[in-house]
Amino acid sequence: GFDVERVFTITYFLDTDELAIFEPPVKNSGRTGGKFMERCRVRKPRSNEHYAESDLYLGARINVYSRNFVLVDADEYSIKYMESNPVVFPSSDMESILSKLEDADTTDVDQKLRSKDRLGSGSVSVQDFKWAVMSSNLGLNDQEAHTLCRYLGDGVSTKVNYERLTNGDLTKSNRLSMAAQPTQSNDGLQQIAAQDAVSKLRSLLFRRGPAGLRGLERAMQHISRGASVIDRADFDTVLGFCGVSLQDSEVSEVFRSMDRGDAVIECAELINALRVPLSPVQQAAVSDLFDILEDPTFRTGAVELEEVMSRYKPGRHPRVQSGEMSEGEAMRELEEGLEGVKGAAMLKDLEALYSDIVQGYKLDDAQFIDLLRATWGLSSRR
Repeated sequence: GFDVERVFTITYFLDTDELAIFEPPVKNSGRTGGKFMERCRVRKPRSNEHYAESDLYLGARINVYSRNFVLVDADEYSIKYMESNPVVFPSSDMESILSKLEDADTTDVDQKLRSKDRLGSGSVSVQDFKWAVMSSNLGLNDQEAHTLCRYLGDGVSTKVNYERLTNGDLTKSNRLSMAAQPTQSNDGLQQIAAQDAVSKLRSLLFRRGPAGLRGLERAMQHISRGASVIDRADFDTVLGFCGVSLQDSEVSEVFRSMDRGDAVIECAELINALRVPLSPVQQAAVSDLFDILEDPTFRTGAVELEEVMSRYKPGRHPRVQSGEMSEGEAMRELEEGLEGVKGAAMLKDLEALYSDIVQGYKLDDAQFIDLLRATWGLSSRR
């Protein structure tokens, strides 16, 4: 039916095995979104068992109140949690996946991948890689394909080096042989160089405080004139605007790691690569804050910007209290952090805002909690 196009967010609570489901609002969809199901335990169909963490993985289908949900994506924290618990989530166990591929015929997947790799670079996008793997006869499910994709990714951009799969590099004998070699491949050295360059760029930006990364984003939007992509010459101009000094070779490494083969980089992709995820404690605190700000009557998954601004207490900001910044500067920090948000803020917007603040001020979990409590008037029990 029409529900196939609807997107929901499912939250699972590890301590109680409870699920909560809400639908983010989508403009011009005819649906207001909001809470679909309050936090509670959910029984499996025709069973006395409740859904547990092991039932939730990419590609899994769960039935809630006679509605079928397909899990198609997960946040970075959830993915890493599954990869660190392979006993509970065997589809995130890379060794198990590699064992499946030992005797697999990769001819079909090789042809499909090369059809997508028109430049012959040996790499394709995550989307193209998953399509080729899932439509071939490798016998992997969605979660296994995603895990394999991360294993073969370069760790910086969204490119996947598929030739390690199709050339047989993942067989046990080849993996043991490669592990015994003390020297690294050119690809491995390039990956390290790219990671180092991106890390240096991130460090230089956040030396300027929380506004560093936002300044880069704003400069890219201006230079690209809203096209969302920039070429190498424009990238140099953007870095100059931001007062960032990288060696030419380092700029080249950053650009190369983000270039999908058409001599441009996606602005949003670079920002996502530079932005550091909140810690689990920080993420939970921001989620608690969002729950407080959100209208308890409707729970639409969004908070009007006017409401956000009116409830913020810049005068209580720890840096205002210490004399390091003015109350007006504290207020502008919030406004500029949400300047790309139109009308209403969602949880992901607050997470991005506070990710930049944590990195810009180098806050630990306790300092971050203190900042939230002060600027939003939260109880110390939260």
